Amino acid sequence: MAVAVAQDNVTYDIISATGTIVDKNSGKALQIGDQISFQTELEFGSLHDRAVLLDPAKAKFFLELPKSAFVNSQMTIASNLALTPVRVRSAPITSIRGASGLFAEGVSPKSLKEYFALETYTVIGERFTLPVSLRDAERFDLLLRYEIDNSVEEYVATDFTIDKNKLKTQGAGISECFVMLKEGGQATPITQVMLIFVEKEQLLREFDSLLNAMNQQRNEKDAAREILRQYSVDVYGIIDRNKLEETINDFLTLR
Repeated sequence: MAVAVAQDNVTYDIISATGTIVDKNSGKALQIGDQISFQTELEFGSLHDRAVLLDPAKAKFFLELPKSAFVNSQMTIASNLALTPVRVRSAPITSIRGASGLFAEGVSPKSLKEYFALETYTVIGERFTLPVSLRDAERFDLLLRYEIDNSVEEYVATDFTIDKNKLKTQGAGISECFVMLKEGGQATPITQVMLIFVEKEQLLREFDSLLNAMNQQRNEKDAAREILRQYSVDVYGIIDRNKLEETINDFLTLR
């Protein structure tokens, strides 16, 4: 859905850019830290490319091809037709996994559904080991079943470690992944999730761009920390808290 109200002279700060989105006027790909006007003609390299923008009022927007483009394979579009507001989560801490007893005690088969929360799950880096109990790890295998390029793929994680390098992905993620527990020859469906991988260095660049665009001083660490947490869950959905806090701490320490 396109943004209904905006002005031609509005410019947006580019906070994140995944894939290749080219400004047809300049011939250059969008880069973190650049700006873009409201009615710029863009060419997307694939249906899965996406950018995150910040408007002058500091509201966040996704820049991505609309669903109609998937039907028509339309790769060139004006930026105002590719903008959608990012949904702001009112309680970001509830979208960050790892702070509760669930993490300390391990994820049992009954709680995997609650852990993934039936939506996007983001892994920082290329590998993530679910915090299962030793009993569950010995009894079950984790099975991911997903479709990509019209082919059904399966990935069995015998140690409950999800490894991007062993998965076939579109860009940085898998749009629909069925999570199952495998016990012997039986596989029990648990939930389904969008699985996304983001490199730590990519997230650090996004943090830097975001604080620059918001004129936020890095020495105001408490305020900056909340801004970065909110951004992470708004843009990436459910995310592992321990890894996120480590990334935020590294960013604020090094910068």
